[in-house]
Amino acid sequence: MTPVATGGAPGPSAVAFRALGALELRVSGDTVHIGAEKQRVLLALLLAHDGRPVPTSALVREIWGDEPPRSAVANLRTYVMKLRRWLHPSDTRLTTSHSGYVLQIGDADFDLRRFRGMAAHAHRAAAQRRLSEAAELYARALRLWRGLPLENVTPGTVLREFTQHLTELYVNTVEEQAGVETALGRHGSVVQRLRQVVELHPLNERLRGRLMLALYNDGDIAGALGAFGAARATLREEIGMDPGPELSRLHQAILSRDPALLGPAPLDPCFPAEPAARSGAGGVRVAPPRQLPAESTVFVGRRRETARADEALRAAAGAGPVATTARAATVVFHGQGGFGKSALALHHAHGLAPSYPDGQLYTDLGGTAPHGHPPETAEVVAGFLRALGVPSARIPGSATEAVMHYQSMLAGRRMLIVADNAGHASQVLPLIPANNACAVLVTSRSSLPTLVATRIPVGALDEAGAVRVLALLGGGERFVREEAAAVRLAGLCGHHPLALRIAGARLAGRPEWSLAGFAERLRHRAHRLDELQAEGLSVRACIHQSYRQLRGAALAGSARSEHTFRLLRLLGAHGAGEFDVAHAAALLGSDERRAADALDQLVEAQLIDPLTEKTFRIHELTGLYAAELAASDSIPNTPRLALAAGPLS
Repeated sequence: MTPVATGGAPGPSAVAFRALGALELRVSGDTVHIGAEKQRVLLALLLAHDGRPVPTSALVREIWGDEPPRSAVANLRTYVMKLRRWLHPSDTRLTTSHSGYVLQIGDADFDLRRFRGMAAHAHRAAAQRRLSEAAELYARALRLWRGLPLENVTPGTVLREFTQHLTELYVNTVEEQAGVETALGRHGSVVQRLRQVVELHPLNERLRGRLMLALYNDGDIAGALGAFGAARATLREEIGMDPGPELSRLHQAILSRDPALLGPAPLDPCFPAEPAARSGAGGVRVAPPRQLPAESTVFVGRRRETARADEALRAAAGAGPVATTARAATVVFHGQGGFGKSALALHHAHGLAPSYPDGQLYTDLGGTAPHGHPPETAEVVAGFLRALGVPSARIPGSATEAVMHYQSMLAGRRMLIVADNAGHASQVLPLIPANNACAVLVTSRSSLPTLVATRIPVGALDEAGAVRVLALLGGGERFVREEAAAVRLAGLCGHHPLALRIAGARLAGRPEWSLAGFAERLRHRAHRLDELQAEGLSVRACIHQSYRQLRGAALAGSARSEHTFRLLRLLGAHGAGEFDVAHAAALLGSDERRAADALDQLVEAQLIDPLTEKTFRIHELTGLYAAELAASDSIPNTPRLALAAGPLS
């Protein structure tokens, strides 16, 4: 990308961070020379997390890759110390979290935050037809770009994803600005910028159309026709396809000198957005999609989580006079497998549906599938486009083009998107609308730290909620007669929603069982996981999925990873409940640095929960699974490992 290099003034505070171009750190107006590449990667990753904690293990992986040196963590501390010195010895922006580091960033201190804020204001002004104001705001926002995002940083996996997101953000904003300038009749002012962006995104037909229209309205008819010829040649060469019907219709309109192309124009003259009455191809009315699956018939508690989600959606969507982002409000429900993330998201989505009258889209991203592969981005987006009324023949074959068309379809709409079972952030990013009137609910075992989102952990139920789940599922008067046994039974299930669901199902099928008798069967630790399975649901299998993903993410033979797996076994063998880093180090027979590194990986895999910076907890049922691991090198591959299914996964 080569955005116009006009720059932008830093914020008023003593420290300024710049990522929209070469990475820069300015302190008291002076640019700090960051000569070491790894030092730049550290700062870039902290900025990418935008005020959220970054685990030490994530920093080590991004800086050194999958085979870090033994000195990696010690070197990382040196880089952090140097960054603190640059900021100022008394500066409190860079702090230590329970497992890593947090860089607190003020809105005026970070060019990306300033860009997003101005772009959001511009988007709102354009939607309200305050076009001159929108044009000025877009211009000011785009002047903050000085080049490729983080162009002097060598990215790892996370930063590569982050820079791709920034590039898409830039392209979308350029396109929005072009629409406003076209509507104002200022066609020549956007031609240069559109040429630059088209060179970098040659398969983007919307940008090609913007350029053709700007050239035509600027009086350069030959240039507009030449731009179409260049688009056709590139599409044929790269993907073996001709331009789509929208671009072809614009070409024909230019050839016939259609008077509708001249003068002040609607915001999207070459690819008109569907009106509020929503019609599809050929003017056929398309009903708003209502794709949400039925919610669980048994849902209790979670008031705190739903209240946090509501608050986050209201704040991010700009319930007040100033919106905070030009992207859809996004909430990530994350936690261990079987804790009810999907059930919570669907319950909340059904409650929110009336606030999103243009429809609700749903996809299962397959992040917890034990075999097979999650759906490709192009497949998910194509499904969404069909739901929005786009005929299959008109859906672009390129994932990038399909995503751009999806973004255009959602412009000006109020829609709710539910992305269930996400495995990683790159699955979700293309689905987030560049429109703060929309909202996105995501469920994942991971907290997806690189997403700009509100993260809400989903844990075990409280005692009252756990007993109520058992009573609703198990039925019968025995829950009234055996109140104490019901509490004990819920406790033996660890208040774990999937375990409660299985126990309730087994009790429903055996009305002659007493609660005390079933509790006695669960009392034996060695057999409890055997009891907690029914009709394809299995607590053991659900926990095993997290373990399997941890092993899949680790390098075979890596000593660093083997410490993690060994620690999990030791925690199970010793019946650990709550423990600290020193306890973990004693179990491993290692120093606390190595133990903390292993604990970070177990936290990321959702196999243990952090309580404070130094203390952790392993759920009792996960501890039983870990004890089985300790008793054998692996869990036997038997039918009892059938993958847990259903909305509680």
